[in-house]
Amino acid sequence: MTTSQVHTHAALRTWAKGIYPLEAGVELLIRTSDGRFAASSQPWIQPGDHQGWWWVDADQLTDDNLGALSGGEARMLRIAASLLGGVPVSLHEAVPGLDRDHVELVLAAIAHASGSHEHAGPPRPDPEGRYRSSDGTRMAIPRLGSLYPWPDPA
Repeated sequence: MTTSQVHTHAALRTWAKGIYPLEAGVELLIRTSDGRFAASSQPWIQPGDHQGWWWVDADQLTDDNLGALSGGEARMLRIAASLLGGVPVSLHEAVPGLDRDHVELVLAAIAHASGSHEHAGPPRPDPEGRYRSSDGTRMAIPRLGSLYPWPDPA
């Protein structure tokens, strides 16, 4: 991966930060096909108002711009577009035919978009049976972690 791609990917993640469906859509673009769908050369990757800033124009993720791609790649981009606020995707049409690696990314994207990585579990009592943190001021509520975490990059 080039230095330019690394910077573009970082800028896209910064743009999406804090809005879980946008974060999930950006991650799909970055993690599908070695990041080439998150390259500044793609028509949906747009420069921001300042040098080095990038954002995704989901309205450009259309069949007109996906026609030369494989079926699996086009399906992944349709799912990403939907997460990014573009045209809603039919999962009935998009999911069948995905290979296992793409299914794994879609599952992680949906888990992330739902905020499952921020979900909390039931409170746990302390050793004395009280539902307080170690400082005694509030309930200790554990984080559960993502329902389906992003796979490690290959």
